[in-house]
Amino acid sequence: MLSKSKVIFLLIAILGIAVFFRFYKITEIPPGLYPDEAANGVNALDALSQNNWKVFYPENNGREGLFMNIQSVSVKYFGAYPWSLRVVSGVFGVLTVLGLFLLTRLLWSPAIALLASYLLAISFWPVNFSRIGFRAVMLPFILVWAFYFLWSGLRKRSFARIALAGLIYGVGFHTYISWRVSPLLLILMFLILIFGKEFNRKFLAKAGLIFFACAVIIASPLLIYYLKNPADFMGRAAQVSIFNSESPMKSLIGSAVKTIGMFNIYGDGNWRHNFSGRPELFWPVGIGFLIGILIALRRFSSSRNWFLILWLLVMLLPNFLAPEGAPHALRALGAMPAVFILSALGLNFAYAKIKEWFGGTERIKKEIAVLAVLFIIFIGLWEYRTYFVVWANKPDVSSNFEQRLVDIGNYLNRLDAETKKYVVVNENGTIVKDVSIQAQPIMFLAYDKNIIYLNPGDIVKLPKTLSDAVIIPTKSEPEIINQIVQKYPLSQVADFITFKAINTE
Repeated sequence: MLSKSKVIFLLIAILGIAVFFRFYKITEIPPGLYPDEAANGVNALDALSQNNWKVFYPENNGREGLFMNIQSVSVKYFGAYPWSLRVVSGVFGVLTVLGLFLLTRLLWSPAIALLASYLLAISFWPVNFSRIGFRAVMLPFILVWAFYFLWSGLRKRSFARIALAGLIYGVGFHTYISWRVSPLLLILMFLILIFGKEFNRKFLAKAGLIFFACAVIIASPLLIYYLKNPADFMGRAAQVSIFNSESPMKSLIGSAVKTIGMFNIYGDGNWRHNFSGRPELFWPVGIGFLIGILIALRRFSSSRNWFLILWLLVMLLPNFLAPEGAPHALRALGAMPAVFILSALGLNFAYAKIKEWFGGTERIKKEIAVLAVLFIIFIGLWEYRTYFVVWANKPDVSSNFEQRLVDIGNYLNRLDAETKKYVVVNENGTIVKDVSIQAQPIMFLAYDKNIIYLNPGDIVKLPKTLSDAVIIPTKSEPEIINQIVQKYPLSQVADFITFKAINTE
């Protein structure tokens, strides 16, 4: 048994490790700035400049506004840099580690809670999304804290805690589209508890009413927005749904199989989301995850175990229902806390069995304990190497995070105010502010530089003569370069990293 002081010491150490993994070299890793991140940043800058923070930003397929509004605070005080968008994710990532510890300690034990929070602190999957400016990182944060206060409120018969849980849960609707499946988990949870013997039914009825009422209060601004703008409610969900495929059932089965296999067989192939193709869990942790599932199923009558399995399955539904990019690590973030609790349960069970089988004397038991500690340290070092040494230096990572667009933005920032600046956005993508979303990193980094953004067809509309100007295509294409040179025969074509810059006088 761990003493209270040891638990506190180890928790502080784990939180320190979580901080390190989320903020170490945050100005350098990941490189570049993906257009979806930058679109958040442009919305944040717009909100600051117009003094207008929105509950929902309809651009870029529509996004709940809370995360961008929080990012605007970071941008206001730190400036328009990629890392100022990403530190917000890092803060939520660290707080998720703490919340997972509290929830797991409440439902299981301090030892399992420490192991689960440690795995969350160092594993590639949570670390990666804690260093990217995507709003989905708030899902696991909201879930662990809402469930912690809900379960503690139920066990302590505290309506105040249950109300707080409902308020926190209501915030989840302002985070990411995958959150919309979570009410199913709450409904199933309360239904099972009502038909069980653990809690009084009248108490559960009052608790459920208080919880959902508080949740609706917090969610209501967004719900009202959706009532007025129903098209924005379905937006992105309708685009990626299995019902858009020729065979919905075949797509459902395919995405479900890929999702189930993402933890131990083949993970997300997107370099932004994962070390392309690597299982989301390092193989020893993946084995622990499988053992944890077996333990939970074997003891399924326990409320904490069926709750854990329901959490996993329900929060993986967005992956099952959206085959695009499957397996998809981002859409599975809501299931992440359950995954690491199950992994901790499995590894703890394996450790106990090894001690039982080989720990004949106290000396051998101590040696096994030392080996277990070394094994845990090894996992942390392995994940550090995977993210900071191997993945971070892959050319595919720089390319997928659109480093070239950041280079363009930084270049334009260095030009004097008198230079006329034109950016030709000659790439496909969702249209945001009348051009492809690929322009967003440049718009964010060079927000106040009076840049004119053009589609390729707009080149003919440029003035016949230009003085002290630069025209930069976002993508180097001979056809675009030749079109500009023909329009301005005296222009100079200069290579600059990954794009062509045309200076005209």
